This record gives sequence, C-alpha cells and structure tokens, in this order.
Amino acid sequence: MPRPSWSRRGFDVERELVHKLWNHGFAVVRGPASGARAQRLFYPDVLAVYKGKIFVFEVKYVNKSKKIVIPIQKLNRLREFAERAGGTSLIAVKISGRGWRVVPTGELAKGNGKHTRNLVLHVEDLEQFPTLDQFISSVVNAKLVDFVAQ
Repeated sequence: MPRPSWSRRGFDVERELVHKLWNHGFAVVRGPASGARAQRLFYPDVLAVYKGKIFVFEVKYVNKSKKIVIPIQKLNRLREFAERAGGTSLIAVKISGRGWRVVPTGELAKGNGKHTRNLVLHVEDLEQFPTLDQFISSVVNAKLVDFVAQ
C-alpha cells in the first residue's frame, strides 16, 4: 500500500536533512521507526553526530503561510532522548519556498499541566532561529575549546 502524500513528504524532508548533514561531515541516521506511534519508546526523526557532539532532531515541513503543532509530550520525549544521549534536542523545520530553520528546544516552552498540550510555531516565529546552513556552520566551525568547555 503506498504512503499517503503527507507521509511521503515527511519522509522526503527527513531524507533531505540527512543528506545535507552527511555532506557536511556529520554521521547521520534517520530513525528506523520515526513517525511510528510507538507507545513505550521514543524514536527521533534524525540522529546526527559531529566530532562527539550529538544532535537529536524532530523534523517538520510547513507551507509558507501555515504553522506547525508539536504535542508537548512529544517535545518532552525528544528532550529526554537527547539528555540520555548527552546531546542537544532540536526541531528542524523545512519551510516551503524559504528553506530550513533549526529551533533549539531549550528555547521553547515546556508546557504547564493539562492546559498546554501543544506547542504552536507560526512560520513568522521561525525567522528568529538560525537557518540550517548557519547551524551547520556553527557546529563545523566550532573550536575544540568550545567542545571541551561543555
């Protein structure tokens, strides 16, 4: 049975991110069950490593005039996975016609109780975050001292 078009687009965007990171020297894998509704375990969309630095990604695609919605529970599970790995949790968003933005999850609301179930990011909110090229450059061009200081 063929994948629905929204599922195919998500898969294609994840693969695009994997290839971009790989081409810049990262070791990268796409989560084998990303997008699956696993109840007990959480699988990130993409896991990338660059010289010992670990990055755990949730990958999203959005049209120019839309928004992305991420359940707070999923965001917290992404953070937990990254913490267990000793890495950084990020949301990589491909904006149709505008390219990529990389959002560190530490800068996002953690949610408070039952009243906040979803994180909503509008396309204009994403402009404040680095582009994928800026993110890659900041990691690849980091000095050894930057890695040791953490």
